[in-house]
Amino acid sequence: MSEKKMTSSRRHHLKSLMLQIAATMIEQEKKETVAAKQAYMAERCPAPNLSGDQATLMETCRKLHALIDSVDEERYDLEAKVGKTNKEIDDLKIKVVDLAGVKKPALKKVRMSADAMLKALLGSKHTVNMDLRANLKQVKKEVKEEPAEAVGDWRKNIEDKADRKKMFETSGKKMTSSRRHHLKSLILQIAANWLEQEATEIAAAKEAYMAEKCAAPDLNGDQAALMELCKKLHQLIDGIDDERYDAEAKVAKSDKEIEELKLKVVELAGVKKPALKKVRMSADTMLQALLGGKHKVTMDLRANLKQVKKEVKEEAGEGVGDWRKNIEDKADRKKMFETS
Repeated sequence: MSEKKMTSSRRHHLKSLMLQIAATMIEQEKKETVAAKQAYMAERCPAPNLSGDQATLMETCRKLHALIDSVDEERYDLEAKVGKTNKEIDDLKIKVVDLAGVKKPALKKVRMSADAMLKALLGSKHTVNMDLRANLKQVKKEVKEEPAEAVGDWRKNIEDKADRKKMFETSGKKMTSSRRHHLKSLILQIAANWLEQEATEIAAAKEAYMAEKCAAPDLNGDQAALMELCKKLHQLIDGIDDERYDAEAKVAKSDKEIEELKLKVVELAGVKKPALKKVRMSADTMLQALLGGKHKVTMDLRANLKQVKKEVKEEAGEGVGDWRKNIEDKADRKKMFETS
């Protein structure tokens, strides 16, 4: 059966149906997300109990303030993680673009005359026909001949640039293992100091933020003031926990995207085989590595090998001194290659 191509109207109809289904699924997902968020907020942030005397209200305010501290700290950490994951996603996207490369579109060669080009550029304004090649000047290329001395002077140029070559030449001495390990330990020590300093700065910034955002509440007041303070603290917890929930959702989404990008990078880069080194192992060492503690008996693989003596064939003495006879026998073969 001959395959029929899909018509453009059919293709556009299917495309519109797919877009409509995708829009419905996205809208349903948004509704489910909002419902889950509302259920979470109702469970985590219930309305505080404001019935009681002044001491009970003061204790309620202290508990709400402690809860604000913990929730705001979680939100701060999640926002920092969101920034870190966004940076990692950008780096992975750049790496994917570098590995995949930019595909150039397949361009077609189009031959256009000067009139057609001007008509495409100027539209109806172009009415005069013109020949662009008519006004071109004919220019002859001048060939410069180099003198013979400059051609044969390459040895002198090499001698003049010998000093520049020495700048890039090393003394030929390899770095010793002790020197290499010493430099490696110094680099690791400097990196550890940098990481420790960065962690200290992050902790100091976090403490300053918490001290500024979550100051201790003023509990000096009557019962009505304490009730109003409890309501304000509850609203503050609602807002902070709402932001924390959104930040947690962003982190989960970013982690999923990072995993997909890492898989894409591995697929584009491929798996590199490690450079294996040749290791000489005895039979006992090999069996010890394979069997572990079960291997106790030492063995010598060469002990059971058979000793084979090579037979030396002695040529007869007659064959060695009989070279004149061989030449006489092959005299007829020599005549075959002689010309008349």
